[in-house]
Amino acid sequence: MNRIINLKDTYSDPVTLDMHNRLVADILTRYRTLMMLATVQAEGERNNANPETMAVTGISMKMEFDGLYTSIKELLTLSRRIKELWVFGPLMREDPAQGGLQLDEHVAQVSDLLGAMDTRAMREIAASVGAEFSQADDSSAAM
Repeated sequence: MNRIINLKDTYSDPVTLDMHNRLVADILTRYRTLMMLATVQAEGERNNANPETMAVTGISMKMEFDGLYTSIKELLTLSRRIKELWVFGPLMREDPAQGGLQLDEHVAQVSDLLGAMDTRAMREIAASVGAEFSQADDSSAAM
C-alpha cells in the first residue's frame, strides 16, 4: 500500500523543506524543457530540421539532462537525510542533561540485557559438553 507522506508532518525544518521544494521544482522545469527540446522539429509551420538547429538542440538537451541528473541525485541525498532523521531523530531535542541521563540509562539496560544473553548462551554451551559455566567477577577481570 503506497502512502503519500507529507514532509511538513514528518520534519518541520524550513531549510530541508525549502531544499525539497526547490529540487522538485528544478526537476519538473528541466523535464519540461527536455520535452520541449525533444519536440522542436514539430513546431507549427516552421521547418526546424536544419543542422544548426539540431546541433543547438542536441547540446541544450545534453545540458538539461545533466542538470536533471544532478538534481535527482541531490533529491535522493536529501531523502536519505530525511530518512536518517526519521530513524535517529533530532539529537538532544529537549533538555540536554535529561537526554544524557536517559541515554546512559538505555546504554546500561542494553548492556545488562546483552550480558544476560551472553551468560545464558555460555551456560547452554557448557551444559551441552557436560561442564559448568561460572562467570568471573568484573573486579578480578580488570586486574
